[in-house]
Amino acid sequence: QTCALPIFVFEKNKEVGGKLSEKKIGSYRFDMGPSLFTMPHLLEELFALYGKQLSDYLPYTKHTESCRYFFDEEPIVFYTDREKLRNELTHHGLDVTRVDKYLDRSERHYRSVGTFFLENAIHRPFSWPMIQLIKALPRLMTSAVFTSLDRFNRRKLKSERLQKIFNRYATYNGSNPYTASAILSMIPHLEQNVGTFFPEGGMRGIIRALQRLADDVGLKVMSNQHLQSCMRKGKKYEIETQNSSFQFDRLVCAMDHLTFYKDIIWDQSLFKKYKRQERSSSALIFYWGIHGEHPKLGLHNIIFSDDYKNEFREIFKGKRIPDDPTIYIHISSKCKPDDAPPGCENWFVMINVPADDSLLDQEVIDRIRQKIQERIKLKLGIDVASSMMAEHIWTPNGIANDTGSYLGALYGASQNKKLAALTRHPNKSSSYEHMYFCGGTVHPGGGIPLSLLSAKIVEKLN
Repeated sequence: QTCALPIFVFEKNKEVGGKLSEKKIGSYRFDMGPSLFTMPHLLEELFALYGKQLSDYLPYTKHTESCRYFFDEEPIVFYTDREKLRNELTHHGLDVTRVDKYLDRSERHYRSVGTFFLENAIHRPFSWPMIQLIKALPRLMTSAVFTSLDRFNRRKLKSERLQKIFNRYATYNGSNPYTASAILSMIPHLEQNVGTFFPEGGMRGIIRALQRLADDVGLKVMSNQHLQSCMRKGKKYEIETQNSSFQFDRLVCAMDHLTFYKDIIWDQSLFKKYKRQERSSSALIFYWGIHGEHPKLGLHNIIFSDDYKNEFREIFKGKRIPDDPTIYIHISSKCKPDDAPPGCENWFVMINVPADDSLLDQEVIDRIRQKIQERIKLKLGIDVASSMMAEHIWTPNGIANDTGSYLGALYGASQNKKLAALTRHPNKSSSYEHMYFCGGTVHPGGGIPLSLLSAKIVEKLN
């Protein structure tokens, strides 16, 4: 809400945005972090609070595909149009009826259980809207919350290929589909039924729009601010930066709560408490400038590992880099051609890895790069090694240093336990008065939409 009180935003880096940063290498531009844009209505609501229209700041278009899945050279294209998707599944000999039922169920459960848990401070029961809770309870009882996502998908989808496709939604919060709750089966509704979108200017365009809005409404954003400490003095919080101090009545922490407890407010008790929670996966990301255009690839592409279950066993149980990783390739130049020179493409190539940078040295990175390139050549027939024109690499340690994410974990704590949503860090502190938390490491979770929802919850609690 608009507020007469002065509000300051302290940003560690030169520019705001956190993981929604960008990298330019010559004529190539890359969005470094999140690459999938869903639930744009949340941004619409935010801008409307200030009497603004998002379209004046950030035009965006609905994308016709959510993702292309490669099991061999011909991809299975998951169209966001249901009839096109049915035709595609039929072409590949997959069970259309089961997918239809799955997506319909996903929508029903999201609209009841999903909205209740994602839009409310579940750690503060007295704040729950009772009418919404009453509507959600019957669905909750049938949501398979105590079943793993993989077991649920094996029951609902008999095809191994479909099981892999719908298991991958656990990776949206850095978790293991073989242990995480089947409640995550609601996520496909957002991607397939509501749709995926592409913002003008790429994903970084979201940050530019928010920065413009902040400027227009007089919100003070202070960049290059290295917070030294935060202390409670009387009824106020005193923030110490490298060269100034400030006092505030209320504090909202949008950084990783573990980093905040460890390095800013120096609360070792809370740090140790939340450190015990298993971290989500991190990522090793290669940003490649590629000479040539490849029409078989779309905006979002997945090349699955042959043994998907073992991949997650290696990440979460073995705490090591998978020998046969699933490869995600995002190419924004498919929708924004000026992100690459004419006749070229900008490839964002990511694999999931444990949140531990000690596993990666240059020799390991070189070996992984070679494996990825060999896999792409085998599955897609594309010789990446000979067409690479530029490269940048983001490791878990780089992610930690650049964004403050503890150990480089992309989403804070994992959701590998069935009731992980209930143990996720709350949006309001029970230890410090007038202290609130939003962002990807607290309730309701990571990613752009859930980070926006966390801010919306804080606004209701404040």
